[in-house]
Amino acid sequence: MDANRRARGLAAPLARLALASCLAAVTGCDSVSSDAVTRCNQQLVLPGAVKTDILFVVDDSGSMDGAQANLQANFQAFVDRLAASPVKNDFQIGVTTTSVDTYYQGTFPDTFWNPYTPTDTCTAPPYPKSTTYPKGALVSVTPTGNGDAQNRVQSVTQPPRILPAGSPTLVADFVANVDVGVCGSGKEAGLEAARLAIQAAVPGGANDRFLRPGARLAVVIVSDDDDCSDPLHQGTSREPTACTSYPVQSYVDYFTGPLGGETRPVIVGAIVAVDPVTLQPSACVEPSGSAAEHGAVRYRAFADAFGANALVDSVCNPSFHDTLVKLAGIIDPGQVMPLQGVPSDWRLLVVSVVKADGTRVSCTVGDGTGGTADVVYLPPAGSDPARLQFGGACTLQLGDSVDVRTACAG
Repeated sequence: MDANRRARGLAAPLARLALASCLAAVTGCDSVSSDAVTRCNQQLVLPGAVKTDILFVVDDSGSMDGAQANLQANFQAFVDRLAASPVKNDFQIGVTTTSVDTYYQGTFPDTFWNPYTPTDTCTAPPYPKSTTYPKGALVSVTPTGNGDAQNRVQSVTQPPRILPAGSPTLVADFVANVDVGVCGSGKEAGLEAARLAIQAAVPGGANDRFLRPGARLAVVIVSDDDDCSDPLHQGTSREPTACTSYPVQSYVDYFTGPLGGETRPVIVGAIVAVDPVTLQPSACVEPSGSAAEHGAVRYRAFADAFGANALVDSVCNPSFHDTLVKLAGIIDPGQVMPLQGVPSDWRLLVVSVVKADGTRVSCTVGDGTGGTADVVYLPPAGSDPARLQFGGACTLQLGDSVDVRTACAG
């Protein structure tokens, strides 16, 4: 039998995937499966990316200056770990605060200028009396220029509020936006703020374009007090001990249900008031020497509901570097690489992994129905595209790249 195969390659950034339609002038056609596709399919199979929308909910109450600075100092490590994944992660980041409302003598004021702060420097000059808390809206932050740590102004309308992975100013923009100041509510409602943020991520909403179709969601809460979410206004103070009527399970149910019309993988990060060693709720002592107000009982319970897709660590750690690197590891797409386009026959996929030292490992490919294979082809299902799941000798490590070719007999 005479065989004629043609080849075409396409290199992709980050993943370095290549596609060849046919391999040229190769003999040995007897190795082609009897039921293989025998006519080249011109549809390309290109590398895809896992989309992840990452929401940071940052406490902006009076004691949070140190934790915000800690986030700023270590964010680069978070981004570097995400970028090191062999599977491209098309992520974007937004920041909101824990400020939804406060409590005062049976009322629930929701403005920066409220009965607790009528003459506070937080309201002179940054916020007019009518300025409401973000209530889940993503914020950008601008310093007033006077050097006062309290005088940093949040905006729920001015860009940049959604920070894409490919932005050359990603780190600088996050460092600015996470510096939300300390003029927010002392009634920290991180879970409610997170829910409001996602509810507003609809066309025409305050967070329009934040929650993308097909994207995973990561929610990262940073606070030195426990959650005081009280959407039904059942509490009688600003303290978390008065905010136990509304169950944490309601938030678990919300985030595990359809979000934006889709049931999504959800990852939770909680950098909160837990003991740095035991990770149990504790009024731990922060690097400044001040103790957290209350142990994070509610935040811990929320994170625990997401099992292996959650990370809990202490806001009292002197550095968030390791915490953010671990969190990025959980957000990492891992061993599943999406494809753009669908191969005409998975048996024509030729896959290899190029290790960081340049060594190339050839991978066996299967469909998971019999025998063992290093790479399993997963066909499109629901909203999921065609994917490759790596394992065995081809388990992906940081610094690896992937080469995929499709060969046609014709």
